[in-house]
Amino acid sequence: MTRAEIRRRILEGLNDSVESPSFWTTAEIDNLITEGGEILAEEAGSIKRTAFISFREGTQYYYTTAIAPDMMVPYRVFHHSLNRRLSPVSMMELDDHNETWSTVQGDPWWWFPVSWNLFGIYPYPASASGIMRVDYLAWPGALQSDDDEPEIPEADQEQLILYGVYDGLLKQWDLPRALQAFALFAERLPDARYRKAVELKASDFQVAQIGTRTGNVERIIRN
Repeated sequence: MTRAEIRRRILEGLNDSVESPSFWTTAEIDNLITEGGEILAEEAGSIKRTAFISFREGTQYYYTTAIAPDMMVPYRVFHHSLNRRLSPVSMMELDDHNETWSTVQGDPWWWFPVSWNLFGIYPYPASASGIMRVDYLAWPGALQSDDDEPEIPEADQEQLILYGVYDGLLKQWDLPRALQAFALFAERLPDARYRKAVELKASDFQVAQIGTRTGNVERIIRN
C-alpha cells in the first residue's frame, strides 16, 4: 500500500473525512504512519540491510551510527576481505579468556556488543587494511510522497492502519475503542516477529566461547 492508501484507511477507521479530516491534519496522520513503521521495525526486526566500512587502524570499537545512520542493531559481522564471518562473543567470555584481551592486535575473529549503539571486534587490526561487512536490522526510511510504499512487509502493513486508528482514537478521547485497536495491533506482533525470525539463522545470534589449545585461539560454537 502507498502512504496515501494507508492514510485513507486510517481515516476511514476513524469515521472521518478522507478529503478534509476534522481532528487531524494530513501531516499528523503521516507522522502516525512513520511512528507505526518504526515500532514495527523495532519490535519485529522487519528491515535488514548491509553496510561496508574499512577497518580502522588500532580501532577496536565502532559506533553503529558511524557505519550506517539507520542501523538499529548489527546481527552479523564479517571480515569481508578474507571472506570470513566473525563469531559473536560476550565481553565476559573475553575476560575469562584473557584479562588483557583489549590490547591484542591481529586479524579479527570475533565481535561483541558493548551497548545499544556500540560494538567491538577482537583482536583489532594494527593497520587500516581490509573491509568489514555488517548485516543489521534497520530503521525504516522516511516516506517522502503519497506514492511511496513503506519498507514494512506487505503482510504487516495492516498493522500500520491499526496503529494509526489507535492513536487517532486517543485524540478523540475514545479510550475503549483505542484499547481495542491497540490490542489487535499487539496481537499481530508475534506473527511479524516470526516471519522475520525464520529468515535469520539461530547461529546469527549465538554467542561463541573462547578457549585455547596449544597456545592458539580456537573457536567453540555453542550448539
